[in-house]
Amino acid sequence: MTEQTKRQLIKALAYGKTNDEIKECMEITDDDINSVTAEEIEAEKAYYREMGYLQ
Repeated sequence: MTEQTKRQLIKALAYGKTNDEIKECMEITDDDINSVTAEEIEAEKAYYREMGYLQ
């Protein structure tokens, strides 16, 4: 998985997309999704809240 793909994966998880939705459109595996830590997702959510994209 490239760094760009990982960033997009973290973004999708931060926006609350399901694993099935992500796998379908990004063509990645469960192992790829499971490689992302909760801390990475929370940091991304905090960033998007700060920018006004999430509430």
